[in-house]
Amino acid sequence: MSKQEILSWTSIATTSSILVFYLLIVFGWPSFLPDISGSLTKIFFNLFWIAVVVEIIVEINTSKKSVDKDERDFMIEAHGLRYAFNFLVAILLIYLGHLFISSFFTGFSEQFTTLNSANITMHVLFISLLLSSAIKRCVMVYHYKNMY
Repeated sequence: MSKQEILSWTSIATTSSILVFYLLIVFGWPSFLPDISGSLTKIFFNLFWIAVVVEIIVEINTSKKSVDKDERDFMIEAHGLRYAFNFLVAILLIYLGHLFISSFFTGFSEQFTTLNSANITMHVLFISLLLSSAIKRCVMVYHYKNMY
């Protein structure tokens, strides 16, 4: 595995652990599921620290004389950035469309008024940024494994 592929895997691990922590802290554990949030938190906390340690080891072990990225790595990163950008734009357009359309229907139903608050908007933006980062790295891993 190349350095960039290892860094992609560790980025996926850190992004997923941050996303799980964020969702557990902000939205909590669903009441209809058995409570395994303690063990889930422990697993993702360990995954986060393992990924950080692996990133540090990879950075220490790479020699300064070697090439950090070549044209293939830049092309693979461009593919990942394209998919992540398209995902982020789609989510933002859907959410902005929802905000625009729901302003017309707030008088009919109070059920969806919480989705228009600034608090929920910040959650949607943060989660979409984390997901777009994960999509970028997943596309990069896919191209490292299959295409090149």
